[in-house]
Amino acid sequence: MKSFTTEISKALYGALDRPDITARGRAGLPSWFDVTGLCVASIGAAIAEIAALSQADRQTPVKLDRKLASLWFQMTLRPEGWTLPPVWDDIAGLYKTKDGWLRLHTNAPHHKAAALDVLQCAPDKASVAAILARYKGEEIETALIESGACAAEMRGLKAWQTHPQGQAVHCEPLIAWDIESPPWHGASTTPQATLQRPLQGLKILDCTRVLAGPVCTRFLAGYGADVLRIDPPGWAEDNVVPEIMLGKRSTTLNLKTRVDRDIFLKLLSKADLFIHGYRADALESLGLGHRVRRDHNAQLIDITLNAYGWSGPWRNRRGYDSLVQMSTGIVHFGLKRCKTGKPTPLPVQ
Repeated sequence: MKSFTTEISKALYGALDRPDITARGRAGLPSWFDVTGLCVASIGAAIAEIAALSQADRQTPVKLDRKLASLWFQMTLRPEGWTLPPVWDDIAGLYKTKDGWLRLHTNAPHHKAAALDVLQCAPDKASVAAILARYKGEEIETALIESGACAAEMRGLKAWQTHPQGQAVHCEPLIAWDIESPPWHGASTTPQATLQRPLQGLKILDCTRVLAGPVCTRFLAGYGADVLRIDPPGWAEDNVVPEIMLGKRSTTLNLKTRVDRDIFLKLLSKADLFIHGYRADALESLGLGHRVRRDHNAQLIDITLNAYGWSGPWRNRRGYDSLVQMSTGIVHFGLKRCKTGKPTPLPVQ
């Protein structure tokens, strides 16, 4: 846990004084990797900042319970008298290829349609499995990605370390900062902020999808931020909406149309934070690139996560955490250690 805490603190604070974060209790998540340590370090850093915004000293020690910190990364909803929709689409999942394994991510209808357009088969697991078994992993992964589908071949740790994208990400900072404006003074100085709701008065535009971004904005909403989630027409996350929409409002905008882009820019001009998970080239292609956003709101805090990083040949590749774990060697390492014969991902995404 100490190494994760150190790395995250260095990325956040640099040479500044860092908060003292400690944890008690047993590890909450069984894994070959220190997932619980990452959970504790992440939640610890967030809580330290919340404490600072609550007018406490950032050097006040933060003490966490490992199990409770780990639970933040799991599904917490337990329906009684009704059932949540399935987490995965009916053809999403792991498939054997000629030389290994491949994962399909087809929860979004347009990703599913793109995959089936390449595979040219019936939309059921048996048919998809029969087609994928004919191809080598990298060959079919390339075809699927080029078609606009979401897929990832299973690679080992060494293969990822020598891959051009793995090498590019290795050279990137854990958190990249690009400060163009004077220091921002926000929620901690607004009249609405209270000790219990230190982010009250903070306006956040949320253009994130499954799963890291929505959990981030759920955390901020929990401490009082005014979060407006914007989805494209037809987008549905019925299986996770009750989990990740707590405390938020939502609306729909088609950013491919001029009218809705204008509405978005008006909202952006009044926002304090814009949080998004688009691919590196996506907003630019919509006419909403970095310069346009800064021109409409010079004080905007722009926070974003890109699945495969911001440099390298895969910077514009569609991705989800389940696919990144396949690409980077995580599930392959689990397969070797567990000796189950199947790719073994982390216990949470």
